Amino acid sequence: MTETGKLKEIPAIRLLEMLKKNDQSGKTLFVGLLDLPASLRLSDDDYAVLMREAFRQLPERTQQYKLDNGMVAFVRLGRGFGSVDMFVDTISELLETVISRHGLGTVPETIWNEYRWPDDDAGLRAGLRINEKEVVSSTGKKKISLASLLQAAISADAVYDSCRRQAILEIRDTQREIIGHELYCSLDFLRHNHLANFVLEGSGELEILSRVLDEKVMAFTQKISPLLLPDVLHLNMQVQTIFSDAFTSFLDSGDSRFARNLAIEVSLENAIADWWEFEDACKLLQSAGVRVGLDRITLPALEFLSPRKIKVDFVKVIWDQNIIGSKRSTVAERLREFATALGNRNLILTRCDSRTAVRMGRSLGVDAFQGSYVDALLGKHLADHCDSPHAAGNERRCAVCQWAPRETQSNGCSFHFRAGKVLPPL
Repeated sequence: MTETGKLKEIPAIRLLEMLKKNDQSGKTLFVGLLDLPASLRLSDDDYAVLMREAFRQLPERTQQYKLDNGMVAFVRLGRGFGSVDMFVDTISELLETVISRHGLGTVPETIWNEYRWPDDDAGLRAGLRINEKEVVSSTGKKKISLASLLQAAISADAVYDSCRRQAILEIRDTQREIIGHELYCSLDFLRHNHLANFVLEGSGELEILSRVLDEKVMAFTQKISPLLLPDVLHLNMQVQTIFSDAFTSFLDSGDSRFARNLAIEVSLENAIADWWEFEDACKLLQSAGVRVGLDRITLPALEFLSPRKIKVDFVKVIWDQNIIGSKRSTVAERLREFATALGNRNLILTRCDSRTAVRMGRSLGVDAFQGSYVDALLGKHLADHCDSPHAAGNERRCAVCQWAPRETQSNGCSFHFRAGKVLPPL
């Protein structure tokens, strides 16, 4: 809608062009078409009544466009429109009023159709009454999809080479226990070693890369899971990926242990882009038995979040040495509040690169840690368990071996520690 409250009118072919631009991002859209025949000769006042009485019944964040063929198009990102029975009934009643006033016309037998873009491109074109020749003459040559290029460029071997497995360690009193591992693709390593020919700039292009990597990491995890399980695997995903068919297939893969041993993390930046959609994703995951967490939370961001209102199972907060500076007392108190409210193991302090980070976190009630310091800490214990002639006895080499699956394979080794592994007391 425009700022004046009137529907924005565009040619039907323009709607397809807008959808094709969105297709570059790889996101799924749902398009609803309201068939309002031109023969009914609806006035601006009639459309105003429709907007006031009926259109408000559709979900929030629904974009609305009046098309030049009399139809009204509704577009939603990531999710469908839900039940539209009341909406359709209201539209039908309003159209009957218009017909009675004019004394002619009939209400179409089917006034509402819903399509999933880009899966049902042909159906949408048919619904808009646009033929292929019109599409080609309007859009010209087919644009190259960045998502398709990246899908082809990022091979399974590139993902394997860039994959990292980082331990999450619980430290309570003198007890130390592995509570899971995050499996992720090192973006810096991937771009430097496998995507050097791609110049990816701006949040839009990086988001496309993230979506492509989500699918690649899912495929890699599915392949390597027999070597990793039983363990608690943490994967970072985009909200839009969670609603995709690829993710549904991913959850349904493998044996019954898979979903039970899975934790999905969503970055704070991605979540706040559409918080309602993020909450829907949380409900979907939790209903499937998957734990869900909010990741990449900075210390200053804690001030704007409530530990009792965010509907997640755990959070990950990025360690920042500035906590020992001027804002120490404020940030420390907020971190302590989150740790207390979320309970044991449910606040994980990440990017812990020094003993100071762990000591500071423990003093504030945090008991779960992740980072390079934790990786190094495990090196000694891994060396005690390893019998590979390529890595045994070398703490650093053992730490790297367990951190990079490619090294694990090269050393003829296996993944020694999994969730539940208790280390010797401090």
